[in-house]
Amino acid sequence: MKRGDFLIIIIVLLVAGSIYGVKWWDSRNEEYAQGDLQAVISINGETYKTVTLTKEEQIIDIKTKYSSNTLKVYDYGIQMTYSDAPLPIALEMGFISRPKQQIICVPCRMIVEVHNPNKSIHDDEELDAVI
Repeated sequence: MKRGDFLIIIIVLLVAGSIYGVKWWDSRNEEYAQGDLQAVISINGETYKTVTLTKEEQIIDIKTKYSSNTLKVYDYGIQMTYSDAPLPIALEMGFISRPKQQIICVPCRMIVEVHNPNKSIHDDEELDAVI
């Protein structure tokens, strides 16, 4: 490995780290008030239910042809407490309470994503995917 190769690798790593750092900093500093956030529960790509994240405890039982799951809303966040998936990895994703955090259960075809409904869609000009 020559000196130029090493320099190119360092530059690429610094650029990638900078991009990731800016995105992380931007998402951590999004302003919102407690009780403003919502969790969108999607099953097989379609919105199943939208839940406001409140301090009061709320249990959501979801039974579909794919699986049976239980979500618990409390302390302005949401957590999956039960899943009958073969490998219930979604249970290990824990409690989510900030915008853009997700709980994903592939065998159940379920995604739970926290978002801020007061933030305009056009405020977030990032690209999700390129086909």
